[in-house]
Amino acid sequence: MQVYKVTSTGMPIEATAEFMSETFPNDYTVMEDAVWTWLIDIGPFYDRFGSTKIAVLTSTDPILRAILQDLNIRKWVDLKRVDVAEALAYTGSVVGAVTNELITSILTTPVTINENAALRKLYFA
Repeated sequence: MQVYKVTSTGMPIEATAEFMSETFPNDYTVMEDAVWTWLIDIGPFYDRFGSTKIAVLTSTDPILRAILQDLNIRKWVDLKRVDVAEALAYTGSVVGAVTNELITSILTTPVTINENAALRKLYFA
């Protein structure tokens, strides 16, 4: 299995070369990213909120509290998961300082080596 990027949508897909050539003829490229490229440790994920982090963490909204509780039981955040984007959109709906621009930045800024060092060491070494 290899990770490919569908050119027309930008969507990454893990598949065989045969599947890609049959399903997306001439509409994909091989991604050179490692498996952890868009995985971020929990602390650095929160840090991406910048000055709005405390407002998010202290919100009393019950759904946001549930989202944070769910997040805190995980080993990392996969920034390419749809439910992560949906959770951020909800967060923005209850914490006004979490703007669409901030959400886009959180989701599209490539993860640095320092932002996923723990998960790489523990799970991919």
